[in-house]
Amino acid sequence: MKILGIDPGLNNLAFALLEVKNSSYKLKDWETLNTKNCKNLIEKLTYLFNHLKEVVEKFRPDIIGIEETFAKTYSKAGSRLAQAQAIALLVAGLYNIPVKIYHPSEIKKFFTQYGKAEKNDISHILNLFLKEKIITSEFELKPDSHKIDALAIALALALELKT
Repeated sequence: MKILGIDPGLNNLAFALLEVKNSSYKLKDWETLNTKNCKNLIEKLTYLFNHLKEVVEKFRPDIIGIEETFAKTYSKAGSRLAQAQAIALLVAGLYNIPVKIYHPSEIKKFFTQYGKAEKNDISHILNLFLKEKIITSEFELKPDSHKIDALAIALALALELKT
């Protein structure tokens, strides 16, 4: 089974493609799509849409996990996150791929048993999974916080589907 985890963001949208066979987890690809060279909102959304389409066409995921957007303080930030999430949902719908949406606290609780854990706690756990070869890859990883979040979403979904 191929699972695509997406951490939506208008400036930095990350994805992680996890392939699950029996009890092995292979990270096939991950990337943070950065829109800093885009001049306006339309260019950013188009860039994200086109790149996510390419990923889906290349890997043909069976299911997609997407982090739910929320903004604690700034409604403008929440609106922009929602636009990026909508692009991911649109691509999933275009290819008829089922979607599971996770609230960030669900992911934190899944890995740490505490829904208000820090991002560093999740990062530490996933880096251990990579270091100990629980999750393998055939490329140089170069992790960043966005890729780690996307991987956390994909792995949580993989483990949820396994139970």
